[in-house]
Amino acid sequence: MSDVTEMLKAQEAELERIRSRRGRRPDASKIRKILNVLFLLTAATGLAVYFSSTNNHVPGLAIVGLGMLFKIAEFFLRFLW
Repeated sequence: MSDVTEMLKAQEAELERIRSRRGRRPDASKIRKILNVLFLLTAATGLAVYFSSTNNHVPGLAIVGLGMLFKIAEFFLRFLW
């Protein structure tokens, strides 16, 4: 019976260690949501600028490129955290 209680105590200690380690990590989900919203806004704005201009599409492409930087930053946050 003491072996079972020792195993339970060891499992509880391991769970507590995991919880404390997770508690120290910053929460990246809020930052990821903000970056996703910025990406969507810049992509929509870039498409509107791209299709509204008749001769020069460079400003629209530049805005879409800026949005892609937001998406790339969100991508790295997702895989690093």
